[in-house]
Amino acid sequence: MKKSTKIKTKHGLIIIIVFVFLFGLVIYVVTNTNKTYVPQTSTAINTRDVKIYSSKSMKFSIDVPEKFQIDEKFSRVTLASDEGNIYIEKSNTDFDNIDDYVNSLDTKNNSTTLDKKSLTINKNLSAISGMVSNQKYYFIYTDDWTIFTLFADSPSLFPDLDQIAQSFKYTP
Repeated sequence: MKKSTKIKTKHGLIIIIVFVFLFGLVIYVVTNTNKTYVPQTSTAINTRDVKIYSSKSMKFSIDVPEKFQIDEKFSRVTLASDEGNIYIEKSNTDFDNIDDYVNSLDTKNNSTTLDKKSLTINKNLSAISGMVSNQKYYFIYTDDWTIFTLFADSPSLFPDLDQIAQSFKYTP
């Protein structure tokens, strides 16, 4: 009888150890696996492939995809890639709001900004995005009468332009 009890105790102990191991394995797999799958359907920027660019002279910073080469001259930054260029320009204005500035620019250039959308960039900067001819623009207004214009003329760069504009930070 004693031998049978020892065998049952050994089997019971082995079953408990296996059960604890399997339970731990299930917990590990569940906590270390992405629970949702989001298919990559757009050409949005992967945040791991982004570098922060800061311009001390133009007083801004942006997140730039690694595929871009950056060239800063005077009041213009050019982001160059094999697909084309994105430009960032800085200028001053006499207008005290972004709407009047863009409307005046349209009148002066005898153009129309299409698909015009008012935005707020980084919770505190007034902006307008839109299309002029085949170029997509972002006009960003700061509190000190300064306008930053971000634009691209290649539709394949529009998602990159959107991401860069949303990351824009004014650093006076």
